[in-house]
Amino acid sequence: MQSKLETKRERTKGFKRKRYWIPIVLLILITGSVGIGAQFTPKITVFLLKSFIEIANQDTNSKERMISEGITRVVDLPYADEGRNDSTLDIYYPSATSQPLPVVVWVHGGGWVLGDKEDIADYAVQLAKQGYVVVSMNYALAPDTTYPTPVIQTNQALTYVKNHVSEYRGDPENIFLAGNSAGAQIASQTAAVVTNASLAKLMNITSSVQSEELRGVLLFCGPYNLSTVAETGFPLIRTFLWSYTGIKTFEDYPRLNEMSTVLQVTAEYPPAFITSGNDDPLTSQSVELAQVLKRLDVDTETLFFSNSSEKLGHDYQFDLKSEAGQQAIHSAVRFMQQYSR
Repeated sequence: MQSKLETKRERTKGFKRKRYWIPIVLLILITGSVGIGAQFTPKITVFLLKSFIEIANQDTNSKERMISEGITRVVDLPYADEGRNDSTLDIYYPSATSQPLPVVVWVHGGGWVLGDKEDIADYAVQLAKQGYVVVSMNYALAPDTTYPTPVIQTNQALTYVKNHVSEYRGDPENIFLAGNSAGAQIASQTAAVVTNASLAKLMNITSSVQSEELRGVLLFCGPYNLSTVAETGFPLIRTFLWSYTGIKTFEDYPRLNEMSTVLQVTAEYPPAFITSGNDDPLTSQSVELAQVLKRLDVDTETLFFSNSSEKLGHDYQFDLKSEAGQQAIHSAVRFMQQYSR
């Protein structure tokens, strides 16, 4: 027979085992529930992704970002709807200038579900130092807001630029449209709206600028053929496009061709500077767009680092301490100098 002490020890061990198993079982149940829920809505995955990024960036985010000497920044200007639905923008410009400067309107990335105009603040400062007025815009994010709202908002931001950028030393007839990642897709499609009357009519959008006022596009690491983008294996691309289109099998979305810039460009498309890293799954999309534009005799400059031994991933260009990042920004500036009016 077991002594009372041994029996007590066995009960204590059993209690401890139960105590450790309870949170494990709860974690399994929660994980299972999340996994099941994620099959029915992209909101769960997007929420978890946003939460993870917010935690990771807690130490780096600051409203009091240092702005370089000689550069003025004006923040949170509403460009439509009194600023509702994230319809705000920031403007960066050289504090001392005596003549109107070319304007770069930037659409941030983030898979159509993440990101903020503040994300490109450092890059905007560097472009402003080179003699540009940089307009960094926000737009409504998926899955709460779906296509085509960000394209409509980009056109609205261009309206604001046309009407107000001269107040910030900018030339409203000398505009470059730019974006990275999902922002590059939005920017590239907006440029197609400006230069393709059939697309503008199809989307019921009246372009804010004339084609001759849009001097060029800067497209960094974007997706441009949405019927084949899933084949690239880019992380979470299906969740992103499910969020943006509202359809889980987004390949069945009836407006997918409308969203695919490779199918909407014409010979009137503005000159394009297209770049992507040699270790970015989306690079094949940039190569395809460049090939389509060149077949249409659209002036197109590319930077893909295909012969580089260094592995350059998605949005490599924002690492301005790297040689590749410096090469990209210098190439972009040379491109804009060439095509400014």
